[in-house]
Amino acid sequence: MSRVEVLKEMLQESRELVKVLRRTDPPRVYLQMKEQREILRELTELQGNGQVKGVTLDDQLAEARARRLAAAEAS
Repeated sequence: MSRVEVLKEMLQESRELVKVLRRTDPPRVYLQMKEQREILRELTELQGNGQVKGVTLDDQLAEARARRLAAAEAS
């Protein structure tokens, strides 16, 4: 199971817990919501706005050069 999958599962469990805490222990809701924000922050960081984690700047530059070369050759 990937880290992203684990975090998504944790987020779902946290959401369910918030529903229960609102009825049983309202003061703890704030702490659980804070935990949710941290999970979301980590998920966003791992997902990197669609970028693949582990791709280096050199890889990205090489890909951009290859696209420019292919476009130049096509015209």
